[in-house]
Amino acid sequence: MSKVINFDARDFKADKSCENNVTAKFFVTDSEGKNTIAYSIGNWNWDWTQICCEKKLEKNTDYVFRFVIVGGYCDTGNETSRFEIVPMPDGRLTEEAYENRYAYDLAQSRYKPVISKKTDDGMLRLYEIPFSTFGCEDFRFVFIAMHAAATLYAPKELSAYADLEDMTFDEVKAEINCKDDDAANIAIDLTGAQITRSALNDILIRFGDTGNFAVDLTGAVISNDVQTDKANSEEEEIAEV
Repeated sequence: MSKVINFDARDFKADKSCENNVTAKFFVTDSEGKNTIAYSIGNWNWDWTQICCEKKLEKNTDYVFRFVIVGGYCDTGNETSRFEIVPMPDGRLTEEAYENRYAYDLAQSRYKPVISKKTDDGMLRLYEIPFSTFGCEDFRFVFIAMHAAATLYAPKELSAYADLEDMTFDEVKAEINCKDDDAANIAIDLTGAQITRSALNDILIRFGDTGNFAVDLTGAVISNDVQTDKANSEEEEIAEV
């Protein structure tokens, strides 16, 4: 039977080799009213973020690394979200050790999670990554994020998530596309409104190129701006003089 390693935020720290790490540890209260530590990594910009920890394990032993990730994806689908296991035979992170790492692509759920659920914060995925130590005992575990914000949690037993609604990444993409379609169809009702020409112009500039855009001006009163009226008045006064 494989030995289990559960993600623990207290074991991990920001990788100092990355200059633009975006990380935060904080306490949250879960659905059972228990306090737990969460580890937030990455943002919506292009800051490459890594957190890591090193463990000494038993040689020639099968293990399973378990963790929960919420988020870790973006609307444009070009994020980096990855988990890596790096065997270090010499106890050091050498170039050769890094080349022999095991990499798991979490972006778009390319590496399939054990469960994938819908929560108030987005999509929750629980992963169980199997690996063998063979003749090595020193290992480095790494989470990577760029152009997507993710939050990592210690996993519970699978039964604890049974009441949550299943949600696949295809369904996430469908929701994103639906929101994009809604955003592309904009209708503004200005029926009977009083609006200045500059305000109307601002609306046309902002939404004019956004998919299907329509504005209803039935009965609307469009007036000149105060500054324009004042300028016209001053010009008339000068003309009279």
